[in-house]
Amino acid sequence: MPKPHTRAWGQLRPHLWITGPDPVLHKKYRVWLQQRNQALFRGEGWHIDFDEWCDIWGEGWLNRGRERGHLCMTRRDWAAPWTADNVIIVTREQHARTQGQARAAGWRSLQQQARRARLEI
Repeated sequence: MPKPHTRAWGQLRPHLWITGPDPVLHKKYRVWLQQRNQALFRGEGWHIDFDEWCDIWGEGWLNRGRERGHLCMTRRDWAAPWTADNVIIVTREQHARTQGQARAAGWRSLQQQARRARLEI
């Protein structure tokens, strides 16, 4: 039997998961938590609950990933917080193209601005 602090311990008790014993729903919940926590770490507002997040992704969830042609969730207006009305599902190529255009135009996130200010001191 694994020790309680190991990763395998949680996998042996799916009846205690917040989402219930469904492993797909559990994986979605973990990804939602990661996205929410990353947005909060970067100082961006996050106003998407788990059910809204699942509705936004829909069947696109199966094509989510880091490789060419996969899908990702991004904001329409990067200055506004993450809300159901402000997000869109796009391909990784579209997202990279939009990011490149924004950087070329001089756009910087709050975290990038803070990092730049620390370096200049």
